[in-house]
Amino acid sequence: MTPCPVCSTLADREEGRQKFGWPERDVELPPAAGQLELVRDFRPGSDRKRQLLRCPACGTGFWLETDHEYLTNGTEDEQVLVRLTAVQFAERLRATPPF
Repeated sequence: MTPCPVCSTLADREEGRQKFGWPERDVELPPAAGQLELVRDFRPGSDRKRQLLRCPACGTGFWLETDHEYLTNGTEDEQVLVRLTAVQFAERLRATPPF
């Protein structure tokens, strides 16, 4: 089986974090994460995302959560992207918020 050209570079769990004023310590999600397609947004309009995503090439599901904290000297942002099994994806697709 040929690896997916989009999501095969993603680990089962990817984490990103950025802190204002410390760009040398920033960790971004891999570029492939930006190619995933939104299937369902569980918090539309919120800065704290809870989103169900899918790989456009192979259909693998992913769960994205983001968080941020406002501090007096800037913000701290975090992103967590988790690969889902087909069962987990179906369960999330049927689920009702909030998470």
